[in-house]
Amino acid sequence: MARLCWSEARPSVQLVFLLRFAVGAVGAVGSVSAVQLPQAAGRTVLGMASWWCAVACAYLLNGVTDVREDRANGSRRPIARGDLPVRTAAVVTALLAGAALMLGALAGNGVLVWVVGFLLLGWAYSAPPVRAKQSSVLCALVVFGLGATSYAAGVAAAGSGWTATGAVFGCVMTAWMALVGSLVKDLGDAGGDAAGGRRTVAVVHGVAAARALAVAGAVLVGAAGTVAAALWAPLALVGTVPVAAGAVWVVARVVRDARRESADRQQRRGAYRAFMVTQYVANLLMLPALAVG
Repeated sequence: MARLCWSEARPSVQLVFLLRFAVGAVGAVGSVSAVQLPQAAGRTVLGMASWWCAVACAYLLNGVTDVREDRANGSRRPIARGDLPVRTAAVVTALLAGAALMLGALAGNGVLVWVVGFLLLGWAYSAPPVRAKQSSVLCALVVFGLGATSYAAGVAAAGSGWTATGAVFGCVMTAWMALVGSLVKDLGDAGGDAAGGRRTVAVVHGVAAARALAVAGAVLVGAAGTVAAALWAPLALVGTVPVAAGAVWVVARVVRDARRESADRQQRRGAYRAFMVTQYVANLLMLPALAVG
């Protein structure tokens, strides 16, 4: 049952959220004194454990509230295919929330505040009364918050403040999530989202409009992120240049998929996979750059 809950909470998404937390922590730890370093390391470990629980909680809750849409879209996640009972998943969601809060309190140094914020945003994304997933605009705002709190929690765990590099890179990556990811994730799911009563751009205005906005968002973040890094935080170019390359990839996949209207769901999600890979590459490259910088 634990394996099914872990699978339902999307392991690839869990990992990228932990990478965001790690980038925030590594970027801040450079200004921590040698005497404070062991304490900062202990807080970071506790904070990361708390963050994993919070992320798993948020995405398991999303699975619990997305059953109709997931089944309409042909999802093979455990709840949608009937292997994981909704009630069991709901209980585990509550347990994960409690564990996240407890570990966040033990980590101290402000981590708990960010954990609470993340859990509230996760609830707002999936559950009443907000259900931000129903609207592309609300979704983008909440997704931005989920990304920003992840980087901020890592900074808080390390016990220091933001650096220019960390702030620029964190802003670029959260904008990448809000202006690109929140749109491309819907391109392959418009049918099921409509069945679930969602009012996303793809449902209300059509997939073509969602594609156009996704392309505009990718171009904006890719170009502006690189310029911002070059002007204010050159070290952040290690991460923002791959984002610019990823933006070209996302645009290419959106255009390619637009020409293949008969493509199946997995093919239509090519732009989302490009978005996800770009996140991984950018964050993974920034970790060693921040560590030695």
